This record gives sequence, C-alpha cells and structure tokens, in this order.
Amino acid sequence: MKKHFSAWLLVALLLMLTACSNNSASTSNANKAPSNSTSQTDNAGTKDEADPSASSSNNDSTQTPATDNQPSAPSNDAGNTSSNDPSTAPADDPSTTPSDDPATTPTDDPSTTPTDDPSTSPSTPAFEPPFKFPYPDAVRGIYVTGWSAGGERMQSLLKLVDDTDLNAMVIDIKDDDGYITFKPEGDLAEFGQPYIRDPQALIKTLHDHNIYPIARIVAFKDTVLAKKHPELSYVMDGKVWRNGNGDGFINPFLEANWQHNVDAAILAAKLGFQEIQFDYVRFPEGFESRDKILQYSMGEYKDKKPNKFAEEEKAYSEATASYDSGLAPLQTAYDSSTSTYNGSQTDENKKAMDDAQKALSDYKKTKPKSPDFSEKERFTQLRVDAVTDFVHYARERLKPYGVKVSVDIFGYSATLPEAPGIGQNFSRISDNVDVISSMIYPSHWSDGYFGIKHPDTEPYRLVTEYAKREKEKLDALATPPISRPWIQDFTASWLAKGSYIHYGKEQVDAQIQALKDSGIHEFLIWNAGNKYSAGVNYTP
Repeated sequence: MKKHFSAWLLVALLLMLTACSNNSASTSNANKAPSNSTSQTDNAGTKDEADPSASSSNNDSTQTPATDNQPSAPSNDAGNTSSNDPSTAPADDPSTTPSDDPATTPTDDPSTTPTDDPSTSPSTPAFEPPFKFPYPDAVRGIYVTGWSAGGERMQSLLKLVDDTDLNAMVIDIKDDDGYITFKPEGDLAEFGQPYIRDPQALIKTLHDHNIYPIARIVAFKDTVLAKKHPELSYVMDGKVWRNGNGDGFINPFLEANWQHNVDAAILAAKLGFQEIQFDYVRFPEGFESRDKILQYSMGEYKDKKPNKFAEEEKAYSEATASYDSGLAPLQTAYDSSTSTYNGSQTDENKKAMDDAQKALSDYKKTKPKSPDFSEKERFTQLRVDAVTDFVHYARERLKPYGVKVSVDIFGYSATLPEAPGIGQNFSRISDNVDVISSMIYPSHWSDGYFGIKHPDTEPYRLVTEYAKREKEKLDALATPPISRPWIQDFTASWLAKGSYIHYGKEQVDAQIQALKDSGIHEFLIWNAGNKYSAGVNYTP
C-alpha cells in the first residue's frame, strides 16, 4: 500500500512540475518584445543572418539608424558584394532592399558628394617635355623644311647656327601640302611621311646644340586633307577647288579643321618643341571674289552675328544717344531765336538767329553714320571671326603643354584696319598669341607702298616703315605679343625687271639693322630651299 501511495505521489509531483514549467515558458514569450521580427525572414524565407552584410550589422532595435555621417561600406567592396548563392542572395524585403525613396536614395547633395575642389583634389600633373630649352635672349632663327631636318642638309644648318649668333629653327611638322613630316601613331598616322625618320633624335640634337625649336604648322592650306574630305574644303563644279598654284585649302569655318591642326600641334609639343607657329591662318587669297561661287559649309557661323556687328551696334547706339542729347538744346536755341526775330526783326535778332542756325547746321554734320550691316559685310566679318576664333581655340588647347603660340601673318594686315577678304585682323590675332610674326619680305609689297617706288630694292627703308605701323597697332593692345617678323633671304626674280635686286648678305644685314633701329630684336629668316647667305651680322 505504501509502495502504491509513494508511486502515486511521485507521479503527481512530476505532473505538477511539468505544468509549472510550461506556464513559465509561455509567460516569458508573451512578455518578450519582438526583435526586428519583419527583418528576420524575407519574402523568400531567407534569414537575415544568411545575408553577408548582416554579419557587420547590429540588429539591436535600440541602435541608431545609419546617417550620412555614418555611411555603410561601399557596395563595391569585395566583402559586401552579393554572390549568386541562393542561400545568401538578398531578397526583396522592403526593409533591406534599396528603394527610390528620397529618404534612402543617395543624392548629389553637395554636403556629401565628392567634388573637384582644387584645395582637396589632386590636380592634373603638368606636362613634362622630354627636354627643356631656355628661351634665348632674343630669338634669331631660320626656316627648315622637313626634308632638310631629316636629311643631309641638316648638318650644314646646324653648323650655321653653331658658328653664328643664330639660335633657333622653325621646322615643318605639318607642311604646305598638309603632310605630317614624320610617321606618327594614332589618328594622324595616315597623314605621315618619313621625311624626319626619328623626330625624338632630332629634338635631342637641337637640345645638344642649344637650338630653340619651333614647330611650323601650316593650318588652312592643306591639299591632302582637302582631297580626302572635300566636305572640309571648297567645291566647285563637283570637284575640290584649288588655287592657281594647284594648292588645296580647308575651311576655317569648321571646328573639325581647327582640331586637325591642333592635333598636329600637340604631336609637336609632346616631342618637345617649345613653340607652335601656325602659318596660313587665313582663307585663300582673293576669297572675297569667289565666296559666292564656291560651295562650302559655314558650320556654326551660318546664322551668327559677327562680333564687329555687335560692337558697332553698341557704339552706334551710344553715339546716337549722345548726339541726340546735344541736338536738342541747339534746336531749341534756333527755334527760340527764329521766334524772337519774327517778332522783332532787328539786326541783333537776325544775327542771333543766323548764329543759332549755323551752330545747328554744323552739329548735324556730326550725326553718327549707320554702320554697314549688309549681308556682304556680315560674311566678310564672319571670316575675320573664324580665323581669330581658331587662334584662340588653339592657344587654349595647347596651354596644358606649356608651349608658346605664334602666328605668321601678312605684313600688310598691320597697315590696314583688317584684311577681311582672307579673314586676318592684325590686332585681334595679336591679342591671342604669344608671338606675332609678320611676313615683311620687301618683295611682297606692291610698288609704291609706303611711298617706296620699288620696295624690294630698298630693304632697310621698307622694314623701317613697316615697323612704325606695327608699333602703333601693338601699342594699342593691353598685353602685346612679342614681335618677331619674317625677313627675306632670297631673290624675287619673278618680279618685273628693275623692281627687284639680288639678295645676299648686304640686304639681310639691312633688314636686321632696320629692325634693331626700330626696337625689334627678334626675327626669322626665310629661304624656301634653306640656303642662307654667309657672313650675315645677326646681332648688329
């Protein structure tokens, strides 16, 4: 009996203990707050702890949410990049999936978005040329073709510079045909010719001889590109137009042509040339007489108002306003004196009326003249804009290479307001270059210019007269460029008999002396065949 009672008691105690245990667990679960219950499983049933990014997150519900000042690790971090493993792939749980909610989507808030602030961002490294050449006391140079630079004649030209006070060479890099005078890589490869077989060695040679290197880039006389791309040139009767010498030209209105020349200039800068000299920066000679015959694109200039028109409109408006303000009192004075005389026709009143009438009449003669805004003038001025804009464009794009920019220009353009037929305005071009090189060869001036019967026969006088006009133009500029004219060392035997002379040491000396006497100390000497007179005094 006792054994049965003991067994029964043991069973009852066990049942009571079990009931108490279940009740305690139920109470515990009912009082416990759910811990991020919606993030525990996603719509696919994947647990948070299976997401690689969850390992670095604290799921404590009391944790402060991440802010812009506490960014999570970048998504491109290898440790946070999701994989294709289905067990770890993130699901579309709204609590964990990025959305387009402005509150959670990254924005370009300047307070959080990295910027190119120069004070905090590394700057682009400056271009380092392979060689550094000091600028001479004054550039005194000669012209060298690509053929000469890459051939046997270069040795005699190096000796000429070594043995004299010459110190610079202007070497063709893009020549008169449009060829690159060496074989470049890249986009300009098709224009390359092996005249200079090793351009890097050429630069080293110039450096070894302390010769300041200037790269000549023939800009808009370009037979090669005109033939390859007629749309970049001028067309007449279905064919690319050429001038009387058979030369083709490309169109300065088109930015594609600007860039083609700048690309050639960059090649030269990367080789180590210290200066880029653009030649033929103009429309073809006599273009104003055929601009309506040739077919060509005006690009972005088609509907543009010329810069000169805008300037003239403003000036005319201001001048007219000033004129009108001065006219009113004179008109009033005349009207008053006339009324007085009509009321009392005395000699005194007659004189007052006559004086007022004369003053009014004289003033009316000063009425501003309306500028020429004709369509013909618009096209003329757009040519000037295109040429000037190219020079500005080239200079800006060459700045990263630390080179000087110079332009060859017709000498007579400095003696005129502008040469609009070819698009050259001396002052505007000079405002956009480091060096201006007027071609002042005495043979290139017509008889009677500057009052000189035959300019080629009087080199000293011709250069002196030119220098006076150029000084007036350059003095008017806020920051004038260096003046470095081209002078003549060739005989212009094509001129009429009696209007030219043989050129040699004496004539070259005369031009250099005239430049010095005029305060111009830099010059370049031209001979197309690179055969220069011996014994010249380059530093008188």
